[in-house]
Amino acid sequence: MAAKIETEKLVPGKVEILLPRFSPDGRMISYVRLTDPDALNELRDLGCLSVIESGTGKELLDVKGDMVVLNYRERGRGYLDLLPVWSPDSRYLYFHYDDPAWESIGPLWSLYRADLATAQVIRMPFAVEEYRVNTVEISPSGKYLAMNTRQRWKPYERRFLWKKTKRMILADQLVISEFEGSNPVNVIDWPADKRHMDEELGDFHWSPVEDLVVALVRFREGKYKEECLLYAYHPETRTLREIFRTSEHLDHFTWTPDGRSILFHTRDNRAQKSSRKYSVHRVDPRTGYADTLTDHQEFFYPIAAQEKGRILFETHLEAGGRGLSIMDSPDGEMRTVVKTGYNLYPVWAPSGESFVYLRTKPDAKPFWTWPTEPVLQYVHGGPPVKLAPVDSSSRLTSCRPSFSPDSRQILFIAKDESEDAQARFPGVWITRILDPSSE
Repeated sequence: MAAKIETEKLVPGKVEILLPRFSPDGRMISYVRLTDPDALNELRDLGCLSVIESGTGKELLDVKGDMVVLNYRERGRGYLDLLPVWSPDSRYLYFHYDDPAWESIGPLWSLYRADLATAQVIRMPFAVEEYRVNTVEISPSGKYLAMNTRQRWKPYERRFLWKKTKRMILADQLVISEFEGSNPVNVIDWPADKRHMDEELGDFHWSPVEDLVVALVRFREGKYKEECLLYAYHPETRTLREIFRTSEHLDHFTWTPDGRSILFHTRDNRAQKSSRKYSVHRVDPRTGYADTLTDHQEFFYPIAAQEKGRILFETHLEAGGRGLSIMDSPDGEMRTVVKTGYNLYPVWAPSGESFVYLRTKPDAKPFWTWPTEPVLQYVHGGPPVKLAPVDSSSRLTSCRPSFSPDSRQILFIAKDESEDAQARFPGVWITRILDPSSE
C-alpha cells in the first residue's frame, strides 16, 4: 500500500516561481519570484526574494528589486550558482542583488544578507570593483563564508605552434571570510607551470560536521588532456592540502553526512559507451585515502543519505533513459530502484527512508522545457507516489523538490491545470506525508 499524502497549493503562480526551500529549522520557506530575464545576459534571470512561515503562509520578508538567480537549471550541481542560501541557525539568508550602475558595460551583482530576526537587508562589504561573488556556502558553525569570486588578474600564456602570447586575464578564486564579510582570504594559489592551461575553480562544499572546506580545481589543455584536483582548507589554521588528483573529468562531489568521506564520479571522455564511462570514488579528506566503489560503469552522481548509510546513484538504463540505483552499504551490492523512463535529480529525505525524483519525458525541445512530475519513492519498496495533483505539470527549471527537516513535508513547483485555476505560471505546492509507512 502506498503512503498516504495530502497535497495543496501554498503560493499561487501569478509570476513564475522557483527554488522553494525550507529553512534549516523547518519554520520558514524561501522562494524566488521570477520577474524578468536579463536582456544583456541570457544566462541569468532577475527576480524577487520572499520568505513565509511554513505553517501559516504568513509573509515574513519580501525583497523587491532585481535579485539575480543564475544556473538554477543545474539544480545546485554547477560551481556557478547564484541561489539564496540559509545560515545554519536559520537567521540569515544570503542572496545576490543586481547593481544597475554596471548594466551599461555588462551585468554585475553584489552579495546581500537578510536578517530574518530584524527584517534588515544589508550589503556585504565586497566592492564590485574588486570582487564578483558567485556561489556562496556557509560553514556548519555559521562563522565562515566560502565564495567563488572573479577578482584575480593572473598571467596567461597562449601557445600556438611556435608562437607564444602573454596577457592578463580575470580568473576564479576561492575566498574564505567571516560571516559578516570581514578578513577575506584568497585560498587557491595556481601553479606557475600550469599558466598555459585553462584553469577553473569548480565545486566546493563545507564538511557537514566541521569547518573544513573542500574545493575542486580543473586544468585543461586541448580536448582530452585534463587534470582535476581536490584541495582541503581549514580556515582556523589556514592550511591547504591536496587530497586527490585524477586525469579524468571531475565535475561534482558530495560529502557523506558524517563528514568522514567525499563521494564523486569521474568521467572518461575517451569511452564511447555510457556503460563504461563513469567511475565512482570515495576519498577520506583527512588522510587522502581513496578507494573505487564502481570502476568504469554506468553509475554517476552519488548521493549519501543522512541516515542508514545508503548511497543513491543515477544510472544509464540498457533500454535508454536514466534510472536510479541504491547501494545499501558502502561495500554492498547495487540494486536498481527506478528502472524505466527518464528520471532526474533525486533528493534524499533526511530520514534516509525515501527520496524524491523528477520523472520527465524527453522531446526535441531544450531540456529545461520538458514537463516533469515529482515522485516519492520509498527505499524498502512499494509503488511510486505521485506528489503533483491530477493534470498538473511544470517545467524542469522550476521543479526542485525540498524536504522539511523532519522528512514529513515536501515542497515542489507545479502548474495547476484545473478549469477554475487563475494561475498563469507554476506555483509552490506542499505535500504532507500522513502515513510514512511504505508497507
